[in-house]
Amino acid sequence: MITAELIYEKAKMLDSYTLQEVADFLDFVASKKDMRKLQEDKRKYFPVVAIESPDQKPNLSTKVLSVEEMNAAIEYEASRQHDND
Repeated sequence: MITAELIYEKAKMLDSYTLQEVADFLDFVASKKDMRKLQEDKRKYFPVVAIESPDQKPNLSTKVLSVEEMNAAIEYEASRQHDND
């Protein structure tokens, strides 16, 4: 089993450049542990779900609009916004 003391003894033999790389790697490993805990905390509120297939039909049925109908709807919404200001 590896211990902190054994790592320390091995680290004493490294040059400063390699020692910096090891330190950076240890920081990375420590941050991954923190990220894992953060992800677990998030899953309490946002559970993992299956991704929908792109071939799956949408739950909502929509009406296909022509360009003219879309423009009319935009004008209608814009006039409502203007009236509220």
